[in-house]
Amino acid sequence: MVSSIFFGSCINTKTITYFNNLPDSLRIRLDSLVPPQQYIQVNDVLELKIGGENEKTVQYLNLYSGVGAGAAAGSTGGGQQYQVDLDGNLDLPKLGKIKVKGFSKDQLRDTLYRMYGEYLKEPLISVKFSTFKFSVLGEVRGPGNYSLTAEKVNLFEALAQAGEMTQYARRDNVKIIRDIGGKREIISIDFNDKTILNSPNYYLNRYDILYVEPYSSKQFYENLGKTATVVGTISGILALLFVLIKK
Repeated sequence: MVSSIFFGSCINTKTITYFNNLPDSLRIRLDSLVPPQQYIQVNDVLELKIGGENEKTVQYLNLYSGVGAGAAAGSTGGGQQYQVDLDGNLDLPKLGKIKVKGFSKDQLRDTLYRMYGEYLKEPLISVKFSTFKFSVLGEVRGPGNYSLTAEKVNLFEALAQAGEMTQYARRDNVKIIRDIGGKREIISIDFNDKTILNSPNYYLNRYDILYVEPYSSKQFYENLGKTATVVGTISGILALLFVLIKK
């Protein structure tokens, strides 16, 4: 009880409030944001749908399944799923292995349009990322790896998946650890500041790691709470002994 009262009296509500410097207004207009361009990486699972006028060829291409890395990983109602192998290739029917690492969806779609033009008249090509994977670690209620069937995920959606930050979280110094094609960087985010709403990092990249740092005082409060529990237990035992001895 003492620990809770002590800790509660030390909490500054500004440190646990998102974008606490927003103006006092019923309606605030925010800037338009464009989600970051997503590029194909190793281990990505892509959903491809191939169409055209030659029905038999289309059926073969869409129902094709292969064996081994980079071959068909499964099928859905929308098309066939293929996994990018460790060399950055897709193993596709009729085409064999083609290098796709570093391509955007549009670049891959245009490439496949040209290549399948040899087999189909006016081919129709659809390319989608099958899943959006990211991790949330540190001072959140549900740390772990997450995978969503979405084309884009923002910071607040990612935190919502992890059950929100705890009371010990430093909201002013959250880290995004990002790796795109071997180029790694760490980005600091301040959730207390309104600028996060217009930040170019408002949207995550696939495979981003969101790390929520704890306050340095967390261990002190946890130890204080444990000590208070032990002291309370011992006090209860001593009080009981005192009553028994008095009787």
